[in-house]
Amino acid sequence: MQITADQKKRTLISLTPLIDVVFILLVFFMLVTEFAKFSVVSLGIADQDTVTAIEQTSSIVRISSNGELHFDGREINFSELTALARNKLAANEKHVFFIHPEDDTLLQDTVFVLDELITLAPDNVSFLREQGKGPS
Repeated sequence: MQITADQKKRTLISLTPLIDVVFILLVFFMLVTEFAKFSVVSLGIADQDTVTAIEQTSSIVRISSNGELHFDGREINFSELTALARNKLAANEKHVFFIHPEDDTLLQDTVFVLDELITLAPDNVSFLREQGKGPS
């Protein structure tokens, strides 16, 4: 007669190989995954000489470092920008707008002006740089 029940031996599962497999899968998916591709926006940059030649059919929008806008030398509000640009385009549909941000201008101000002008004339907007500054 047997008084004690047979004890089954427990088999221990080692977690070390499992962790190794998880890390191998992690490395595999990191190498295989294609990261987001960033699209490039091409911006035409005009020199000061080019601007002088076409000054009659263009407008310069200057953005100061403190956020003030100057449209053809006249100080305006952001709300007036769209109306003035529409008037210029009504007179000449090939009217060109040059955005000239000063040094230390907030990027958000520049993007706002660019967005407003591109919605009206997508092919007629360019950035203006001072001679001797920026990439050549």
